[in-house]
Amino acid sequence: MEFWGVEVKSGQNLPVYPGDIQVIHLSQSNIGELKKEKGGESISLYVTVDGKKLVLSTLHTEKLPQQQFDLIFDRKFELSHNWKNGSVFFYGYRAVKPGEYPLL
Repeated sequence: MEFWGVEVKSGQNLPVYPGDIQVIHLSQSNIGELKKEKGGESISLYVTVDGKKLVLSTLHTEKLPQQQFDLIFDRKFELSHNWKNGSVFFYGYRAVKPGEYPLL
């Protein structure tokens, strides 16, 4: 098991490839550094799997800057968000699929 984390920049989609014998456990997301002092903004987080785009959660710059997850992905997926003022960070860990053993 190893730590895994990515930054998804504004306006970008980030493809993630767990690998043939690994899974990615998505544990948390949080808003990056706030660049502008404005009223509270809502930020929708998305995951696309097998061509289906789903809403993971909605963050808020003042009320809910981070969100916990307990999601496991065993195939390619894509992370994105709709925030125009900065990055969103996603964290978790990478692990070997149950029943699989890495080559030594």
